[in-house]
Amino acid sequence: MARRLALAFACLLAGCYNPVNEVTAGRYEHMCSEAERDGRLAAAEEACRRALINVRVGHVGPAAESQALYNLGRVKRKARKLDEAEVLLAESLKVQDTVSPPDAVKTGRRLAELAALYGQTGRYKEGWPYIERLMPVGNSYSGQERAVVKRIFQLYAQEYRKLGMQHEATQLEEKLKAL
Repeated sequence: MARRLALAFACLLAGCYNPVNEVTAGRYEHMCSEAERDGRLAAAEEACRRALINVRVGHVGPAAESQALYNLGRVKRKARKLDEAEVLLAESLKVQDTVSPPDAVKTGRRLAELAALYGQTGRYKEGWPYIERLMPVGNSYSGQERAVVKRIFQLYAQEYRKLGMQHEATQLEEKLKAL
């Protein structure tokens, strides 16, 4: 008995996985999605923030942390809290890179969000590393996601032409033809 108690206490101190936090995080993630769908961005932001807290406190794992960071970053971008969104999306990408291969669809979603954010703020040159990594993943998408990726590539190609970045613009235009 004393041994179990000591083990439980050690686990608590070490910050072991907690399934209660995983369930709670899932509930908040669902609330976030519903609020975002309804256009209630303040409520979505709060629910996504709480999901992230539960994922971290419960040590649910890097995949869940990446998803929670991504969700919160996406909502903050929609709410035009761009500096906060950039930090969260970059952190999500960093974590996702530890759990997925570089060409994975989930990684591509983070790259697309960051590219969109850099485009939204007119920082196209800074967005190139994300665009460059997104190009090989573009074929993996279909439907609305593919349309979004194509639109990002199209906008960047136009801006790169204006900026004199002809090589990059040509690469994107060729990729657009392949999509």
